[in-house]
Amino acid sequence: MASTTPATERRRRRGAVRPAPVAADWTRAGLFGRLSGVDRIFTLEEARLLLPDLLAKADDAVAARADLVELQTALNQGMASPLGGIPEVKALEARLSEILGWFTAEGLDLKGIAPLLLDFPARLNGDDVLLCWLEGERELRWYHKPDHGFAGRRLIPDTVEVPEGQA
Repeated sequence: MASTTPATERRRRRGAVRPAPVAADWTRAGLFGRLSGVDRIFTLEEARLLLPDLLAKADDAVAARADLVELQTALNQGMASPLGGIPEVKALEARLSEILGWFTAEGLDLKGIAPLLLDFPARLNGDDVLLCWLEGERELRWYHKPDHGFAGRRLIPDTVEVPEGQA
């Protein structure tokens, strides 16, 4: 255990200093590489019903992300930008954070933001899967098993079993 100064120890006892996260907390199987933790399980129908809202939010996220990159690049190079300055950077960061928060609030697993990559935790024909959506796609047509990742993407089969009680 690392040694601490008396002042740090006093702040820790008062709750002002939070202990550092333990590496094992974020490297556990199933958490490493994830930007969010979700617990909702979608049916294919529920996921597809959410798609129009997802597409609108994704378009907003892509536009905000592009503006943010353009503005930050100009500011880093000491150039003026028609997009504004530091206040506009902060506003774009807040806007992008708000949009990305919508995805996780809806139960989606946010895997990446450039490109935008989202998974819908689901069950498909009795198997736990992730219905997979990638920026630029206008339909939800792909899935993969949780352990296979993006490289294991397959087309969603035309015939999907509907669990009892959901017909």
